Formats: sequence, C-alpha cells, structure tokens
Amino acid sequence: MNEFDLTTYQQPHSVEAEEKLIASCLLETNPEVYDSVSSQLSPEDFYTRRCQYLFEAIGSLAEQRKPLDEVALTEHLKATGGLDEVGGIVGILNIMKGASTASEAQFLVHTLVEKSKLRKILRASRIAAEEAESEKLESQLIQSKLEATINDIPNESDRESNIGTSARCIIEELDSIRDGTFQPDVVRTHASRLDNYLGNRGIAAGEVMTVAAPTSCGKSALALFIALQAVKKDGHSCLIFSFEMPQKQLTKRMIQIMSGVNLRSVEEGTASDKQVQRVKDIAKEIETLPIHTAHSVRGADDLFSQTRRYVNKKGVKLVVIDYLQLIPFNSNRMSKNEGIANISHRIKQMALELDIAVILLAQVNREGAKRGALDVYDLKDSGDIENDADVVLVMYPSGGDVESSKDKDHNGPYTNLIYKLAKNREGERGVEDFFKFYHCIGRFL
Repeated sequence: MNEFDLTTYQQPHSVEAEEKLIASCLLETNPEVYDSVSSQLSPEDFYTRRCQYLFEAIGSLAEQRKPLDEVALTEHLKATGGLDEVGGIVGILNIMKGASTASEAQFLVHTLVEKSKLRKILRASRIAAEEAESEKLESQLIQSKLEATINDIPNESDRESNIGTSARCIIEELDSIRDGTFQPDVVRTHASRLDNYLGNRGIAAGEVMTVAAPTSCGKSALALFIALQAVKKDGHSCLIFSFEMPQKQLTKRMIQIMSGVNLRSVEEGTASDKQVQRVKDIAKEIETLPIHTAHSVRGADDLFSQTRRYVNKKGVKLVVIDYLQLIPFNSNRMSKNEGIANISHRIKQMALELDIAVILLAQVNREGAKRGALDVYDLKDSGDIENDADVVLVMYPSGGDVESSKDKDHNGPYTNLIYKLAKNREGERGVEDFFKFYHCIGRFL
C-alpha cells in the first residue's frame, strides 16, 4: 500500500454549508444573521474562492451600512470587478435558492469552523512532513514549528469570549472576598514591600514583570528567589529558561538561596558539619520541588511551544526567562531592535494565552549602566520591552557600581540594590526602595 499522500488529499470542506451560510446572511427576514456570524468567521474559513469573495463583499456592504441582499451584493461586485468570480448574477441567484433558516446559521458556522481547522492542521502537517523528508531541519525545530502553528488555531471558545464572562468572574471574586474564600490567581514575590507596591498582590496570571539591571546586579538571583518562594510557599509549579547558567550551576544557586550557606566554603572544606548537612537536606528538598528547567530555545516559537507543553503537562503557573536578549531570532529578516521587539510581543502574548505569570530578565544599555540610576529608557535594544510589560523593575547599586557599594555584616558581603518600579500597571509608579543583596548566597534580606 502506498503511503498517504498529503499533496493529493481532498481537503475537508462543505460547499453546501458554505453556500447556505452565504444565503442566510442575505435573508431579508433576518438582517442580523451576518452580525451574529461575522465575529466567528473570516473569509479564509471558506474553502471555495467564490464563497470567500461573497463573504468579503457582504462584509464590505455591512461596513458601508448598505442593505444585505442580492441586489446590493450584485451592484457591489459589479463595481469592484468581482462579479465574474462568483459566477455572475446567475451564480448569486443559484446560491440564494439554498437559503436556510436563521436558526440554522450557528450550526453552519460550527461546520465551517471545524472544516477550516482541519484544513489548517492538514496544511501544517504537510509542511512538517516535507521538512522531515528533506532532513534540512532538526526534529525539535520541526516539532516546535508544527505545535506553534496548530496551537495558534483559535478554539471556538476563544471566538465566543465576551465581556460578560469577565463580568461574571469579577462578581464571583467579590463574593469570595466578602466570605473570606478568595484566592487571587497571582504569584507573590514574598518581598513584602515589593508586593505592597504591586497592589498588594504580586504578578497576576497573564502579566509580564520585566526585571532590568546591569551585569552582576542580582537580577537572576531575584528571579530565582521569587520562583522558590512561589513554589515552596504558594504551591505553584515553575519553569525556568536559563540561557547563561547550566543545570548544575542553577541548582547550586537555588541551594545557596534556600540554605543560606556559601557552597564555595563547602567545596573548599571550610564549612562546618552543620552547614554541610544543611546543604544536603536542602538539595534533597529541591529534588521534590515542581521546578522545571530549559537551557536552549531556537526562537520565540520554540519558547512558546516548550512553555505550552509544561503548562499543559505540569501545570506551570510561573515562567522565568533569563534573559531576553539571549533568545535567538532571524537576523536575516529583522534588525536587532525588531527581533527583540518581536520576541517581547510574543512573550506577552504567551502570558495572556496560557494564563501564566512571566518574569522576564533584561539587560540595560551601556549608558544606563555607566550612569547608575536607571529608568525604562535604559532597557537594551528595544523600547517595546516597556510597552509589553505590565511591571518594569529596574535595579542598580546604590554606590554606582557593585564593588564600590559592597558592605559586610554577619551574613557576609552585601550590596544595597536600589530598585525602582519604572512601570506598574496596577499600582504606584516611580516608587523607589532597596534590597539588601548578599552576593555569596544570592539572598535578598
């Protein structure tokens, strides 16, 4: 038996359903039919070119507030030169003979959407099959592209969403607040003052908090601190994209943060038995935590695809990306600023679509790093980073640079890191405070 040939396969469609729906949109007895279906369908959801033309033309008539009937449609197509594309006047009249009732319109919409989704899946599968046969791309990249394409196909629930759904959710939230059962869908930083500045809530699902700082100013440590608190204290599952630190180094950082023990002293043999045991106990605890890591992506689509898998399979609620400027993009098609902007947009889209909180780390430009005090305009490579973020937290050492700002107490050397909420969609903007950042253990106290 020959292998299934995608190129010759007849794509899923129903000419009858398409023509019936077109005719229903032109029913004089119910001019609201088009309004009810237009938010659920686009011309590309029709298989035949004729029905695509007709649906586009009906949409143009609706925008111009003209009657939706065969007479106005015919005149419009004459004026735009599209009458021959639909089979002339005879073609329109033949379609009108098959007009269904208005009550059937939603069933027809469902049929067309389902056929359209099947065609899109088939098309994506064919492309993936051709790429696999050519062996020009690695399997992981082909898989990521396929998943990204399929997952971008909207569900009917996405199409039918309306403000009423959100209103009902708000009512339910208000009721639960009054009876004391409300559990906000947020990731708290557990840095009490910072959570207060964020509207006493943290990072909500669908939001992106961008943390920007010069090199060696603790942005990775802060992100790990928040992730560990979210996992241990709030029971969230977390995914960390770490493009600078290998797995072992990342784990060491976590152990230091949780134990308060500098692992260098353990490795050099200067740590006490109690400290060594503490490190071992924390390492065993970390084994059990729902923290997942990834150390490479091939672009924004791959990042999205990997995240979606962890959200669906592991229930991930928080994603940490360390850091933005290390995510690759197609430099042949876009400048660096355009590439960074595109990735930033995709990350915000990802947060909204997957209903997760995202901590996005970003570098600052050289001018900002030299100047010391930072603001949103110091974000490196793209101003779109600020636009896409719900919160922008910038950090810098109080003395101008890390080394000159170092002090010491019983916990070891530390730097007072000034942080500023340069953007805060749900709280006070421009507020400044500081973290006491202990370098040897990566803790914020």
